[in-house]
Amino acid sequence: MSHGLEILHSHSGLERDLKFPKHTVLIDAKFVHLFHKDTAIAFRYGGIDYFKVNILQFVRNGGVFKNLNS
Repeated sequence: MSHGLEILHSHSGLERDLKFPKHTVLIDAKFVHLFHKDTAIAFRYGGIDYFKVNILQFVRNGGVFKNLNS
């Protein structure tokens, strides 16, 4: 969940809890249009749709790191 955030952001708390690799960022599904379709991997957790994307692409797209757990 984006917790009301309307900017591209990560869910680094959830990434940490799920032991994601450091080069992967979890984003809300509504931001997937900012990434090439071949580089975004669908991911569902707790009934919420996310996408896994490369951290470098995330930063290039102006992403903001947030410590969100959901």
